[in-house]
Amino acid sequence: METWADQAMALLVASALFRGLALAVPVAITVAAIAGWRQRVEGAGQLAIFGILTCLWLGIPWDFAYLELQQASLMMSVLCWFWLLMAWARHVLGDWPAPIWGHWLVGTLLWVLPLTGVILLIRG
Repeated sequence: METWADQAMALLVASALFRGLALAVPVAITVAAIAGWRQRVEGAGQLAIFGILTCLWLGIPWDFAYLELQQASLMMSVLCWFWLLMAWARHVLGDWPAPIWGHWLVGTLLWVLPLTGVILLIRG
């Protein structure tokens, strides 16, 4: 089981399409939050600021010499990605904020990402 999971993760990480979609999610959340912030939607400002910080963290190519720092950076990236996703979901499910087009874009990416992952795993 563990070897299958390792192989699946290696296959997904090697795919530029999957990595691009995974990185597009925080960007889309940030764009939607900034648009909501401009329309004075409550809570959108904090989401936009954390989204900008997360996008910067994910966009900067960190190259640490020590394995422990590389692992800590990876853990930080995964935690920030999931935290931003949960904050966005709480924001959307709590208010149904404006503008709706930005949140539809995020929702579309969120169903395309696992679908792409399944297709990549099936194709091998």
